Amino acid sequence: MPQPLSDKAKGKQRAVESVPAPPATRQLVIRFTDGIPDLELTLGKDDSVRGLKASIREKRPQLQQRRLKLIHAGRLLTAEIKPFDWLQSLEDRQRRASARDEATSASTAPSASEDHQTARASAPSTVLPTAYLHCSVGPEITAEEVEDREDGQTTQIRPLRGFDRLAGAGFSEADIANFRRQFHAGAADSLALAEFATQEEYEEYARTLEEQWIESIDNAGLGSPSTDSNAVLQGVLLGFFMPFLPFFYFASPKLPVFWSSGDPVETLNSVIFSRRMQMGLVVGFAINVLLGLWRYLWGSI
Repeated sequence: MPQPLSDKAKGKQRAVESVPAPPATRQLVIRFTDGIPDLELTLGKDDSVRGLKASIREKRPQLQQRRLKLIHAGRLLTAEIKPFDWLQSLEDRQRRASARDEATSASTAPSASEDHQTARASAPSTVLPTAYLHCSVGPEITAEEVEDREDGQTTQIRPLRGFDRLAGAGFSEADIANFRRQFHAGAADSLALAEFATQEEYEEYARTLEEQWIESIDNAGLGSPSTDSNAVLQGVLLGFFMPFLPFFYFASPKLPVFWSSGDPVETLNSVIFSRRMQMGLVVGFAINVLLGLWRYLWGSI
């Protein structure tokens, strides 16, 4: 039969830290689109989107008969989503991605970096950060409409994302599927490094990559007018302050090519000045000549 430990022996035992239980609630801030003040709520683990809408209508009486739609990170939250678990999974995925980026970028003290990441991962936070949801306030609900019916139809009116937006440009479903297959083949490394708990999370991440790729193309297309205007402005300034210098580069020398048949050889265009810069050079030269003529006539009066 084991003897009971004395107080001195108990004091020499190794202290075992108790692992804190994960929090069951978190603070939530609702931001409205109609200038209504923000609303702070306490989100429980079992709360649903339908329950959140009921709490919003209870705290804001002016929204009793209005349609409400909750949005987070550009996604419309449907009635069957549990916001607590959904937000936590989204934050965990973002945290893992940031930790993976830090691990790959760290080049010095790899052991210390790994110990730091292990300690940070093994010590879960007892306080979750405040989450923000956008609430879109729609028109009033008529007497015959039911909120549940609206929530059931949200999946049908969800906006198209990613390559699905190409359907509005006239592309067929086969073309969109081909674009998506080629894009995912090129982004296989990014998709392989990410971890997904469900198929829905994988689809969400894939649509986000497609949106970023489409936006990058749009931004690249918007940058061309400014480049053209800069070329014209540079040509005007060069033609005004140094009017004769550009003419040395306008000449197109004949190529040392001789054909026995006597066929003409196509000459090459100027590779120093673009077409728009050449137009600016002519305008700048004309302004210089007109200004000199005006000063000459003004001095002779």
